[in-house]
Amino acid sequence: MVHELLVLVAASAAAFTLAALSAVAGFGGGVLLLPVFTALFGLRVAVPMLTLTQLSSNASRVWLNRHHLRWPLIGWFAAGAVPLAIAGGLLLAHAPLRPLKRLLGVFLIGVVIWRRLNPHPRKPRDRTFAAVGAASGLGSALLGSVGPLTAPFFLAGL
Repeated sequence: MVHELLVLVAASAAAFTLAALSAVAGFGGGVLLLPVFTALFGLRVAVPMLTLTQLSSNASRVWLNRHHLRWPLIGWFAAGAVPLAIAGGLLLAHAPLRPLKRLLGVFLIGVVIWRRLNPHPRKPRDRTFAAVGAASGLGSALLGSVGPLTAPFFLAGL
């Protein structure tokens, strides 16, 4: 019982600290929180737990910025994200963990390299966000946070 409580406190402290870092830096909290959750809970539990943590964290940002939302863009993103997130969640539930752990490591390194090579993608058309949503839905379901990969598309689309 005490061990579970300490793990919960550690996870909560990490989530709060990295959310604050994300608020200051503009990104990165989820990517940094994923390895912490993986160490605390194991990969199969860490990814859905990170998804719920990110959902609650980002819901406040959506609420605070609700007057500036571009609903057509959100619709295109959701059209790609929702079906592939469901497929990715089903895949995560049945996929062997060893390849997923390797994929997670490659993904985290790839995020850093991709952001370095392509920090400012060109302005996409709204329809392009269906593909961005699909990649985000699948990636989030399997790997946790893909915000650093999708954020530049949203920033370029403003």
